[in-house]
Amino acid sequence: MKSTVVLVLLLGTQAQPPIRILNPTNPNPVPSDARMMQFEQEAKGTTWRVFTVDSLPDGPIAVVEVNEVRQHNPPSTWAVHVTNRDLEPVASFTIVAAVVDITGEIKAIQPLPPIKNLKPGQVQRRETRIRVTVIAPTDRVVFYVRDVIGERWSGRASESDVAALIKSTAQRLPVP
Repeated sequence: MKSTVVLVLLLGTQAQPPIRILNPTNPNPVPSDARMMQFEQEAKGTTWRVFTVDSLPDGPIAVVEVNEVRQHNPPSTWAVHVTNRDLEPVASFTIVAAVVDITGEIKAIQPLPPIKNLKPGQVQRRETRIRVTVIAPTDRVVFYVRDVIGERWSGRASESDVAALIKSTAQRLPVP
């Protein structure tokens, strides 16, 4: 009798889901933490220092990851990963790296060499060193798609729209 009561109590405590308390001071949040969910729409690797804007939201090319590749000898190089989210191959497209100051104003634009024949679902990685200007400690690097040429979709991003997108994203990701 005593063992059945103990067994029922043990099974009753195991059936309850664990109680999770959100600790705002936890330095190691898990992916399901509410603090981690706020940037779900951002590309992987997005920080205040390097980010991306979706200049052609209806287009077939999407930037999926950005990052700063730190070198032993400065300056750093910058990497961007792009994918074809369309069902048809893309003949050619151009990615641009823009250097932005602390207020979100564009200081310089550096186009990367065109990427050709990107198959559906394929991911390409490009790495570049910024050569058009000197990057200050508070400057950021922004990647965006300038133009796309494909069978079903062709277009070019408007520079004024891209500048507005960059400014609003820079304000959302303030410099610490």
